[in-house]
Amino acid sequence: MARRTAPVRIRKIALLVGLVSLTGCGSWWHGDRQSVTIFTTPLDAEVVVDDRVHLLAPGTISLSRKGDHQAVITKEGYEPKTMALTRTWSWWVLGDIFGCAIIFSPSCISTDKDNGGYYTFTDKVYVTLEQKSAAVLPSNQ
Repeated sequence: MARRTAPVRIRKIALLVGLVSLTGCGSWWHGDRQSVTIFTTPLDAEVVVDDRVHLLAPGTISLSRKGDHQAVITKEGYEPKTMALTRTWSWWVLGDIFGCAIIFSPSCISTDKDNGGYYTFTDKVYVTLEQKSAAVLPSNQ
């Protein structure tokens, strides 16, 4: 009799350990930062993110998932462009819901929200700058 219950008990323990390991999984598995690559047309435009990080496009930046970010893209001869780098919820949240056995999922999701694991950004951002129009000078007649 003890032999039959041992494999069942081991399976239950393995399942419990597996489910518990998923709690806060967004933070554990993909961290609080994400690499985002910014591509521009034309190439070599200057990108300033959050008034701190400067890079030439195409370039990759590591963004904190704890908040949204703002990028300003400029190049001489082109109109500057400001764009929001907005995060969305991550599929890792499903691990929180099911891993916390639904009962504790609010606290697991809260942990991921606080740590940034609840969110994700688009991995690649494409931006096209508009060329400045030539100013027309009034003619002297």
